[in-house]
Amino acid sequence: MDQNSKVNLQEEKKGKWIISRNYDLSWLIAPGLVSIIIVLIAHQFDFPKEVIPGSGRTDGKALPPWLWLLLIPGVDVSHVYSTLFRAYLDREVWTRKKTLLTLTPLFCFVFALILYSFGKLVFWSAVAYLAVFHFIRQQYGFLSLYIRKEKNTQGISILWDKITLYAVTILPVLYWHLTPDTRRFEWFMEGDFFYFPNEILARSVHILFWIWVFLYSLSQVYFLLNKKEISWGKILLLVNTSSVWYVGIVFLNDDFAFTLTNVINHGVPYIALVFAYSSFRRKSLPSLFYSAFQKGILVLLPFVFVLVLLAFSEEWLWDSFVWREHSDLFGNKSVIRSELGLGFEFILVPLFFLPQFTHYILDGFLWKGGKDNNELRDFLGFQKLDS
Repeated sequence: MDQNSKVNLQEEKKGKWIISRNYDLSWLIAPGLVSIIIVLIAHQFDFPKEVIPGSGRTDGKALPPWLWLLLIPGVDVSHVYSTLFRAYLDREVWTRKKTLLTLTPLFCFVFALILYSFGKLVFWSAVAYLAVFHFIRQQYGFLSLYIRKEKNTQGISILWDKITLYAVTILPVLYWHLTPDTRRFEWFMEGDFFYFPNEILARSVHILFWIWVFLYSLSQVYFLLNKKEISWGKILLLVNTSSVWYVGIVFLNDDFAFTLTNVINHGVPYIALVFAYSSFRRKSLPSLFYSAFQKGILVLLPFVFVLVLLAFSEEWLWDSFVWREHSDLFGNKSVIRSELGLGFEFILVPLFFLPQFTHYILDGFLWKGGKDNNELRDFLGFQKLDS
């Protein structure tokens, strides 16, 4: 069997799923939907009772400490470091894209330094909008992968899918900007968004969101009735995305709901995608991980351990030298009392933000299709995970 025949056979087995039906449903789609169910149930029982309206930055003041530790270092920050397996720990990628992987952190650090020189609020406002863009683009990236799996899809249908993805994410964020008086959470810190209060426009945006969802649903029913092929992974991704952004931002509007839905739906699928990629690319990883990946499920141990260790270390630095708010979790009271780093936030903040900033930028290159993105093309075309 020639190489092209093998590719076609693998594509046929994978169907319209990125990895496989079970893997996609379990790790790319379900996390967001499960997080919605959790926050809706929690809302009925008034959990967590520590929620403080207008508590400012999403820093855990409105979350039980154990939950903050699980969501922020455990998922959110950990997913940032999974980029290491997609880029820096992949020998082939590092060799071919050494310039990009070397210059990006340098650029990010210098840019962050310049940005912070304009003031703390300017910096966090800029990175908040960058984060919003990154979160939206990740969902767009997953959608693009599903679209690439569809055959005989017309250009207008693809455009309709992509515009819908942007609509169901941007409209809730726009609603957020139009309703500052009712906001009970922030993205990074209080005042990082620019608000334009307008009740009438906010209601219009709310109505437009549901009109858009209704029209898109009708279009998919039309495709089904006309026996046109549709990708259930794509549909479920859009259901997942619209639900998470609407429930977390508009419907419940509290720090717990926003943080849990936002973090879980963004972090878990990304880690799962990188894990699948690393399983496929294990021969290009360092020997420690190569041997572990060959042992199937046991690879989760070194994989997750590395991510959590790096994430916890970063959050320890943030708390010890910048935020100084979670000494009971990090055991850093003595460091905080010594006031080390006080007055050096102008360099510490850009430095500590470097992994996240680098992740934002590299993510736009590493998962984008292109002639030179051989490892991604091979991963999507030949992917086969051990059961």
